[in-house]
Amino acid sequence: MKTLLVPIDFSTASGSLLQTAATLAQALGARLVVLHVLQPIAPIGDPMIMPDMAQIASMQKAAEQEARAQLTRACEKVAELGMTAEQELRDGPASAAILERAAALPADLVVMGSHGHTALYDLLLGSTSHDVLKKSPCPVVIVPSKK
Repeated sequence: MKTLLVPIDFSTASGSLLQTAATLAQALGARLVVLHVLQPIAPIGDPMIMPDMAQIASMQKAAEQEARAQLTRACEKVAELGMTAEQELRDGPASAAILERAAALPADLVVMGSHGHTALYDLLLGSTSHDVLKKSPCPVVIVPSKK
């Protein structure tokens, strides 16, 4: 059985990405694993006005609960397309988490979106899709966002 790993970030482009991935999975007879990588909350700024560790933990828990709810809704949308999808939530740097899951599953294909940022944006801030494309243990399909 083939496995398609589909990392999503809950942006507006995620809907069309899931449609493309579901169509591809149906054609290949593959299973879909929908992954969201939750970024840890990193306190920055003036230490005198920063939230304490309990507040940070509470915010992180709330973010995790919201991400799980959004993952569930994403998988329900996939079900409307006639496919089932497994959902996974990880935390940490996005590209590292995606690459780790691709290797561990093992995924036969990673299907992910591209937001179409400028080269300057990617140079300054990096591009998750570009990093995954360079380092992936399996083929990667980049689905451009519809504008």
